[in-house]
Amino acid sequence: MKTRASPRRSLSGELLEGRRFLLAALADVPEERWAQSPGPAYSPVGWHLGHVASVQARWLLPGEERRYGDFFDPQQTAKPSRRELPPARELRAYLDEVLDKVCAGLDAGRVPAILGLPEDFLVQHLAQHELQHGEHIQVIAALAAGRLHRMPPALRLRSADRIEFPGGRLQIGCADLSRAYDNERPLHEVELPPFWLDPAPVTAAQFVQFVRTGYGERSLWSDEGWSFLRKNGIFAPLRFDEQDPDAPVTCLSWYEAEAYARWRGARLPTEEEMEAAGVEPSGVWEWTASWFGPYPGFRPYPYQGYSFPWFGTHRALRGGSWATSPALLRKSLRNWYVPDFREFPSGFRCAGDL
Repeated sequence: MKTRASPRRSLSGELLEGRRFLLAALADVPEERWAQSPGPAYSPVGWHLGHVASVQARWLLPGEERRYGDFFDPQQTAKPSRRELPPARELRAYLDEVLDKVCAGLDAGRVPAILGLPEDFLVQHLAQHELQHGEHIQVIAALAAGRLHRMPPALRLRSADRIEFPGGRLQIGCADLSRAYDNERPLHEVELPPFWLDPAPVTAAQFVQFVRTGYGERSLWSDEGWSFLRKNGIFAPLRFDEQDPDAPVTCLSWYEAEAYARWRGARLPTEEEMEAAGVEPSGVWEWTASWFGPYPGFRPYPYQGYSFPWFGTHRALRGGSWATSPALLRKSLRNWYVPDFREFPSGFRCAGDL
């Protein structure tokens, strides 16, 4: 696949930055593995590539025929069917062709837009969308290679036992209408009581004591969490014995994070607390106490199903992982997964009231 130079601040430059990130992620995945999936929760790498091109064509090349029909639409093609992919060379050509056409149109001043949003929103949205799939591809590659649990960087400095915050009335959300996802809008104020946070995520070394003394204690788990453990025969995070003791514990569910916090006499932080504290990325997405849900006055865009279907059933995470593009790392960025999911770069820190 090709790369081309373009000014960073141009709209085509935004898409090209996304493509460079995607290609860098793809470098660790041989073409013969593009149709393979490391588990039922993940689509093959090749499907992600076709999806990126298909979505760009849908939104930024209006009127173009959908080359593969609904195959690269996640709402229309179930994951087990996504392995029936076009040849790798065809996928590469599709990505190149769509991007070339889109950039040519943008450079000529043809900028598709959505009524009520900034003119550059769609391009920014699609550039970020490609960055997200670059992250997915890195996670898939690490999971397939059996190294996902070893990826978070070690934490060498822990300057305090905890960081205290006075609380108060604070603004939550993203003011940048060109880049904000619908679930980051609108800006709104919240009232937070005083609270504390751990200065960094819980490490694997810290989690060891919970595994040894608290993991099997029924009183520390919610009903759903305990059922999840017993049903699946779980006794520790994924491949816990191979994790770096000095790195954030990772590949664990929300249930495990919640139970550890209860064992420690603490709790998980809320989304609002994490955002108000301006927590820096730590190498893992961090579970919060919050359900993923709409902000007051929420408006879905660019289409109804971007965030809305996941409200109320998924837990919110914050921070960003080792695989997240730096271009996405804003304090208002939200992620979401079902509480029993563990095959991704998940971690957490504890919090409490003052």
